[in-house]
Order: sequence, then C-alpha cells, then structure tokens
Amino acid sequence: MPLKRIKEINSTDPYKSLGPWSLYDFRQVTDWRKVEYSLHYMFRSKLVLSIEGQKELFAVSPVEVSRQLDQIDESLVLKKPKTDRMFQDQDFSRFLGKLFRFTAILNWLDFQGAWTFSLFPATGKGRFYTLNIGRHEVAFTTNPAKDELPVHMIHMDSMIHDFKEASSWVKKRNGDLEPVDN
Repeated sequence: MPLKRIKEINSTDPYKSLGPWSLYDFRQVTDWRKVEYSLHYMFRSKLVLSIEGQKELFAVSPVEVSRQLDQIDESLVLKKPKTDRMFQDQDFSRFLGKLFRFTAILNWLDFQGAWTFSLFPATGKGRFYTLNIGRHEVAFTTNPAKDELPVHMIHMDSMIHDFKEASSWVKKRNGDLEPVDN
C-alpha cells in the first residue's frame, strides 16, 4: 500500500510538480485517520502555506517525522517495518541510502519489478545482505570469516560499466571492474 500511495502522490496536483516523492518510513496502524490527525496537529505550525490547493505538505525533515512515528500509541500500531531496527544504526543507514541511490532502486521500481533487500539471506554463500531485482542479484556484501575482509559487490549493466565516471568512481575506492559477459 505505501508504494501505491507514493505513485498516486507523484501523479496528483499539486504534489507531482514538487516531486518525485519517495517513501522514507511508515507504520501500519489500526486507525489511520486518528494517526494522521495527530501528525497534522503536531506539525500544524510547519504547514507549507505558499502552495495553493494543498493541505498536506509540511516543512519537516524525514528524521523528525520518523521520531514522531515512533511516538504513536503502541496499541494503534499493527506492524512496524522489519527494517526499522537497521535504520537505528546511523552508519548502516547512510550506507543503505548511498547504495539505494547508487543502484537507483527507488527510481526503477515501476520498470524493473520487485526489488528486495535481505539481511543475512539464506544464500549459503555467507552474505551479510543482498539487493535483488526479482531473482537477479544486484549488490551484496559478504559476511566474512574471522580473519577475512568483507567483499562488496555491485553488478552493473554493461552500459553503466562502460561509463567513464562509473569506472573512475569504483577505482577511486580501490575497487576492481570485471568484464561483463555477454
């Protein structure tokens, strides 16, 4: 449901001209009207008044909204996203943000189908996480044995692989490029 709502917002005036919008955080609740009213009331002083025809745009950082979502009466919360605990670690959260931007995960949902992010997936290959489009692995980091270093891998399309800036970015970070098999 949240991604469907983001799609609606990105295609509805006046919000579509201010986007693109993406999902930062959410809670599944028993009474969405009550929670929405509470959030509107809480952020009423931050309502953006300069855009005609809108009543739901607030000048509030995503982090501040997440903090308020954490304050929702627990009896109203049906389900918290499982990834919520991951985002408590700021370094890991920043890493995921960079990974999602680099792989353009949020921009390609409609074109490439379902993306999945799995922590400690049952791959049998000792992965810390995998990022997939359907069954195709896009990125992963190994969960190394005691005396090993982790391996970070991003699979790039051949067009991106040939893009000079991408090669430069990887090499600046002591990475290696392997040829793409056609």
